[in-house]
Amino acid sequence: MGKHLTEKERYLIEFMYNKEKRTQREIAKILNKHYNTIYNEIKRGTIKQIDTHLKEYYIYCADVGQRKYIEANARKGANNKVACDSEYLLFIRDKVKQHYSFYSANELAKQEGFNTRVCLTTLYNYFNKHFIKLKKLDMPYNKIKKVKQEKETKRVYQYGKRSIDERGNLQQRDIYGHWEMDTVQGQKKKKGCILVLSERKTRQELLFKLDNKQCASVWNTLQDNWDKLKHHIKTITCDNGVEFSTNCELSNNELIEFVRTNLYYCHPYRSGERGTNENQNKLIRRFYPKGVDLSNVTQEELNKIQDFMNNMPRKIFNGLSSNQFLEQNEMEYLQT
Repeated sequence: MGKHLTEKERYLIEFMYNKEKRTQREIAKILNKHYNTIYNEIKRGTIKQIDTHLKEYYIYCADVGQRKYIEANARKGANNKVACDSEYLLFIRDKVKQHYSFYSANELAKQEGFNTRVCLTTLYNYFNKHFIKLKKLDMPYNKIKKVKQEKETKRVYQYGKRSIDERGNLQQRDIYGHWEMDTVQGQKKKKGCILVLSERKTRQELLFKLDNKQCASVWNTLQDNWDKLKHHIKTITCDNGVEFSTNCELSNNELIEFVRTNLYYCHPYRSGERGTNENQNKLIRRFYPKGVDLSNVTQEELNKIQDFMNNMPRKIFNGLSSNQFLEQNEMEYLQT
């Protein structure tokens, strides 16, 4: 006994109810439907008419019943999980405006004790349907990709430098201490930039302010911090940019030995060989879009962004941050 009525059955109801004056129970029995189905259908499709004596009377109209049925079907859908939880939506909105992704914001909501649970796809659906009051410009990745034109760049090629091919099989990311290095540049005519170090296993990030993009500035910064870094760095992989040339004087013998034996260079124009670095740079660009002058950025500001990145919940770690992942695996790192 099906619950839903077809259009043909509605016309039969109209004929039997209006013309034959059958009762609702008789119609239900003839159509093999439950009484409540017929009762609700007649109630839904009943309309008011006026006869020639201007007297009102009521009849069932199949066309009206069918139209209301179609309209009700169009409004059907799953219940909105966050309809009654505006605080959750406000929390997600605020976190995204603070440069968190939807995934990270959702994980932080769990940590804050929100009872609402939605998947990442649902969050994006809410954004597209404007349930979350955000503009596209508020999203972490909102830029239209431009086709880059190839152009000749001057590079310093150093004889005897170690290629990434000599680095060995480190693609599994099962050992802590292998880092990728890059610089994030601001406005082209300005000198300020950021030195970025990204650990391949934990995605831990280190940011240092550079006064310029010269190799001396890069290696002096590493030299000043080498006593803290040397216990955490096994190898560094960088690109062939002039800022990573080793044609400059170094006074730290330990760093000199490290550069000679554990510094590796990617193949030219192969940024994908430093995939961790490139993805981490996208996070930095949430705070400093391309074209922003980095000359006035302070190390204190970079430390705050560094803390943000290292404490941000990450999908690759099932919601743990880089620091939490590092803490959970601390004993393993001490052995490597």
